[in-house]
Amino acid sequence: MFLFTTSQIDWWNSFFKEKIYNGVYSTGELGSWIKEQALVINTERGLVMITGCAHPGIVNMVKKVKELFKKDIALVIGGFHLINTNKNEIERIVLEFKKLGVKYVAPCHCSGDIARGLFKRAYGNNFINVGTGSTISIDGLK
Repeated sequence: MFLFTTSQIDWWNSFFKEKIYNGVYSTGELGSWIKEQALVINTERGLVMITGCAHPGIVNMVKKVKELFKKDIALVIGGFHLINTNKNEIERIVLEFKKLGVKYVAPCHCSGDIARGLFKRAYGNNFINVGTGSTISIDGLK
């Protein structure tokens, strides 16, 4: 029998914001199993958070970015890693996004059709359908 545990403290200790360019930051390496990072762009409309696959947990990542920057998140775009997640859990995640004040969502990649549908239903006009080649104007966000 194998037991795998991860301590939030351990894997969040590596979390820091690293300036890449004016207003553009990397979260630094996140996670303990599959490591990844998020790109954060500080805009006049709020933060734009771009994820790869969100293996460390999309809600955990959103919470940490909000805590680190102390600013509202205008848009979370990218993979939410929910493709094999059940509907009840996805609904809980959608509610967490709302509680955290995420204004716009654009789930793609490994988010899954069920998650996209639930986010679309909850976010309505603030749901952005994205895919390869999509262009999003930050000025278009309210």
